[in-house]
Amino acid sequence: MSTLMRNSQTSSLSTAILLGFIASSALLFSNKTSAQDLRMGLAVTPNAAWMVSSDYDHIPSGANLNFGYEFIADILFSENYALGLGVHIFNTGSDLTYQVMNPDAISEILDVDRTYSLQYVELPFTFKMRTKEIGYMKIFSKFGFGLGMNVKSLATDGRHLSWEFDGDDWVNVTSDGWTINEGVDITEDIKFFRAAVIVGGGIEKNLTGSTSLTIGLNYNSSFSNVHKDVDLIKFDSGVPEVINGSPIPGIMKGNDRFLELSVGVLF
Repeated sequence: MSTLMRNSQTSSLSTAILLGFIASSALLFSNKTSAQDLRMGLAVTPNAAWMVSSDYDHIPSGANLNFGYEFIADILFSENYALGLGVHIFNTGSDLTYQVMNPDAISEILDVDRTYSLQYVELPFTFKMRTKEIGYMKIFSKFGFGLGMNVKSLATDGRHLSWEFDGDDWVNVTSDGWTINEGVDITEDIKFFRAAVIVGGGIEKNLTGSTSLTIGLNYNSSFSNVHKDVDLIKFDSGVPEVINGSPIPGIMKGNDRFLELSVGVLF
């Protein structure tokens, strides 16, 4: 029930933020900018994303390919400088491995392999610098921040027995009996807000009049913990840490990053 309520609230809030951003931007632009001061456009933004562990008690592995798209709004201060705004909708996430207590048997520890599939609506705020036109092309770079809101959190979750208490000590157990669950809703495991640093650059090639093709490469790195109250077992080199015969519990801490190709048209 709480998940359904959050999904509904998330959808409503995201829609309200998007509409509010568009309305306030339209008012600002109509009052304070001319056509030469504003450029808008659309872009597709495929990315390669990976997860990063900051607690060192879970292990990220590999990168996943994802897709996104973006509404671009550049407010020009001059020919060479602009404030980059917009609405960016993207998917991120990759694979993690960690250990948990078996909820059905307190004498067992399970290995968990989880593939994250997360979607965010992000409001970027960047400072853009552009060269003067070289032929029909300009080179640009940008730096700034993004505030994202989680709108979808799914996972493929695989678990199997890895450690067992034999009465005296914890011993490693070889088990191929994986339990796989796909499309698991992990909304309660992911924080709603995602704060990120954005660094990028690329080229703008004039097509005709004020219309340009833009191709860029962006690095987007969250600097806040994206996980929310995810329990795990502390371990060292794959071996669970134990005190007085009991595994030491911990809380998952980490973030996500992605390298993104942006291809779009500015008007």
